[in-house]
Amino acid sequence: MAAALILLAGLSAVLAARRVYQADECQTVTMARVDARAESGRYFTDASLATVALAPLMRADAPSRVLFARARAAMLVLFWANLLLLALCAEGTLASRQGLTALLAAATLAPLWDYGFEVRHDNLLLSGLLLSWLVLRARPRGRLSYLAAGALAAAMQFAAFKSFAFWVPLSAAFLLFPPPGHRAPRGALAASWLAGAALAFSAGRLLYGALGLWPSYAADFSGMAGAAARAARFGPWRVFGRALVQTPLLSALALFALWSAARDLSRRGRAALGWEGSLPEAVLLAGAILVLCADPTPYGYNILFVTPFAFLLAWREARARGGPPRPGAALLALHLVPFAAAVAWESAWTNARQVRLMDAAEALTAPGEPVYDAMGLVPSRPPAVFHWFDQSLVRANFTDGAWPPVRAALAKDPPPVVIPNYRTDWLSGPDRDFLLSRWAALSDDFRVLAAVVPAGGGAFTVLRAGRYRVSDLSDSGLGGTTPSGRPLAPGSRLDGVPFAGGVAVLSAGPHRLRSARPAAAVWMGPSLSRPPFLGWRDRRRLFVDWY
Repeated sequence: MAAALILLAGLSAVLAARRVYQADECQTVTMARVDARAESGRYFTDASLATVALAPLMRADAPSRVLFARARAAMLVLFWANLLLLALCAEGTLASRQGLTALLAAATLAPLWDYGFEVRHDNLLLSGLLLSWLVLRARPRGRLSYLAAGALAAAMQFAAFKSFAFWVPLSAAFLLFPPPGHRAPRGALAASWLAGAALAFSAGRLLYGALGLWPSYAADFSGMAGAAARAARFGPWRVFGRALVQTPLLSALALFALWSAARDLSRRGRAALGWEGSLPEAVLLAGAILVLCADPTPYGYNILFVTPFAFLLAWREARARGGPPRPGAALLALHLVPFAAAVAWESAWTNARQVRLMDAAEALTAPGEPVYDAMGLVPSRPPAVFHWFDQSLVRANFTDGAWPPVRAALAKDPPPVVIPNYRTDWLSGPDRDFLLSRWAALSDDFRVLAAVVPAGGGAFTVLRAGRYRVSDLSDSGLGGTTPSGRPLAPGSRLDGVPFAGGVAVLSAGPHRLRSARPAAAVWMGPSLSRPPFLGWRDRRRLFVDWY
């Protein structure tokens, strides 16, 4: 088992380094960078506990690929910490064969490999929930457990707005019906919980105040309530389907355990209510399913709050019936094969294209020059506007006038680079047209400031002062084409001066180029002499919501 766990740890490290970055990860990393540089007054940040925790890794100037690698490495540690917590919640200890078996079983839950080491606040929220279950259910310590649980509840609310949907009913259940293992009066336990919550909230308030992030956190907290109510809803069926496909054995065991708990409750009534069986785990899983169904936008990562609790229920039920499934054809066919297939499928989605665009954007910009992508793919460069990101909960703000139009801010300080993707497609029609008209495509997923002049020449406008390569259109690299090497037409003139082609420093404003053939002036950034060749790639393939 130790060898298998070491193999899985190595595999997870490789996947964490290579797998495609999700849109939410880009958003989280860039917000952590904003927090680290104390720029919450200039750029939006939700100031969640995840971004605050990652901020120390984002302070030093480093390429975007390095910033993402640091964030993924931190989340990889959290991924394995959550697996350890899950095994401890199931067995109470790792110092036994059963404990290691529980850890190995938890480490082969495919849905956790989908999202468990991604840079998202959901993984931190999962840690808080598992720790709460550990101290309240698996390892009861009376007042100390409730003190810790109260502190965790307050901390979870700093981690994610939606966390109240989990910690409020969980805390209420343990406060109203304390498990007998805590050996303390209910009032004393409640006082301990309140003390822990008050201490954690006070510490969080002081920390956020010292970092200057409290206004951002408070504004996001109030804004999320309205955003959730306005978001376009869709059902959770795709998440349930994913669970059935990736973990058929666990799904079958959990569904059987839910049915068994419901049948026992209907037969025995109040006598079935207690902490000695699997009913608490059944209620925990049922509650997680209800939260998923109530979520207006149940994207795939919400499976992080279903699979672990299904595991706890299935494990508890299996122990009550003689132990977990033993190695055999059923275990291989219904658990390990789907796990291997899921990991192999995830391995095919790499971040190579994203890293290539990060590098290209950095080569074309100085450290203080902005990049716009409504996503945060290049955290080493400042965002181009205050409301720099777009997502399902706020997309209506860009189209109904609640937030200023993106085009107005970009017109004031045009970023040299724009990286189109499915989230820029969510902008209003005028905003999308503005992006298409001012930035020319090196690829469908990468645009730069540029101007094209027809044969015979004409006037063009430079939106941002800097270095531009003026060349024959066929040698410009625009449209994803390979530069032809064809020189600028003989006798060409730039602003009335003979010009043979190459890099020119142009001021912002109108210019005139005379050339017998079509020509282009393309932004080159601080040091490039030719545009990076990126090939042509559909912008809609840059990010993937559902693997």
